[in-house]
Amino acid sequence: MTAIWTKNLSKKYWLYKKETGIKGTLKYLIRGEKVFVEAIRGLDLKVEMGETIGLIGPNGAGKTTTLKILSGILYPTSGEIKVLGFTPHKREKEFLKQITFLSGQRNHLFWDLPAEEYFNFCRVVYQLPEAIFKKNLKKLVQLAEIEEILHIPQRKLSVGQRKRCELVAALLHDPKVIFLDEPTNALDLTNARKIREFIKERAEEGKYTIILTSHNMTDIEQVCKRVVILHMGRLVYDGGLDELNRSNGFKRKIRVSFRDSWNKEWVERLGNVIFIQGQEVLLEVPPENATQIASTLISQFSIQDIRIENPSLEMIIESIYKKEDERVFK
Repeated sequence: MTAIWTKNLSKKYWLYKKETGIKGTLKYLIRGEKVFVEAIRGLDLKVEMGETIGLIGPNGAGKTTTLKILSGILYPTSGEIKVLGFTPHKREKEFLKQITFLSGQRNHLFWDLPAEEYFNFCRVVYQLPEAIFKKNLKKLVQLAEIEEILHIPQRKLSVGQRKRCELVAALLHDPKVIFLDEPTNALDLTNARKIREFIKERAEEGKYTIILTSHNMTDIEQVCKRVVILHMGRLVYDGGLDELNRSNGFKRKIRVSFRDSWNKEWVERLGNVIFIQGQEVLLEVPPENATQIASTLISQFSIQDIRIENPSLEMIIESIYKKEDERVFK
């Protein structure tokens, strides 16, 4: 079943350009220059039910705008869009009951209320039957590890604790489509890991469609199998993480530790030797030959340890941004 479908989706908005100085301020107030910005440009996207998508891109790429359009917060300028068969910006009640949108940029809880009271508020808003509410709450509270802080006012909790409470509140009504905008933003390592584990466990149930934006590539690598990359409002990549690793053109590195003597000249014929320290050697090889070369080393020499090192996801993504910048601005 298709959960999300867009065709040629676009979003334009305008703002007034302001020049510096008093003269620029007066001009801005009286007759400012109107500038149009294309936040989304012809986005075609299809997401099936149960998929978990990493939506990534540099600042200003259109990630948050895309999520807001998909969730019905913003109107698209043009194009077609369906989420669970609904037109999002119509904000129909049945549609809103089946989605949730959580932003890591702002607090969603009532500052002076403990989480338990806020969860009861959510029950009333979503008109959840008592039995279903208690069942969902018990499962989510255990998953988020917030049993001990349910009675503490939000203002007395840490950022990480509040984020976990917000996730529980966002999922209480069991939405089918979950939009998460920078959920681990400004969190320490421990709380970011707990949030990732929470999302990953939800995703592995296979009943929910999750779209996650993040500048933290660890979030993407550990939670998502499919990646959608936006650059200046355009879709520049849509595919699996594995495909992204294979298609980027970066060399692979083979780090090998020899147990006994080895032939330097023979090893150099297999790839570019970029590091030697005693019995440890680092080879740079074409990605398509990495597995074969590693097997050859194992068959020819006594090996203590060997591993193939892929370039980091950050490096791959940065190279895509750079190529797009060169294409646009050349």
